[in-house]
Amino acid sequence: MDWKRQLRRDGFLEIDGFRIELSLDNTFMDLEYIPRIIVYDYENGKWHVLRNPIEGSSSFEELWDNAVETLERIVNGEEEPIFGDEEVGKRFIKSLKALRD
Repeated sequence: MDWKRQLRRDGFLEIDGFRIELSLDNTFMDLEYIPRIIVYDYENGKWHVLRNPIEGSSSFEELWDNAVETLERIVNGEEEPIFGDEEVGKRFIKSLKALRD
């Protein structure tokens, strides 16, 4: 199955060393939800929030689609992942190469 459809359908994706999940955040109790991509790093046992901007929307469907499109740009090398930890970003990019094949 195409990784984008699987992520969109299941809400998560397992790749070598990482678990990628789609999430929605409304930390400030706003009426709008903010789409998030969170990544579990099995090597260091920590969750990381991908800080790349994801376009908002008025529907959950579009929020998920926008998050997947952001991840797709990272997979295609059009954007660098922003985690705040350069080492995690490098390992993440290396693992994402499997999705291009």
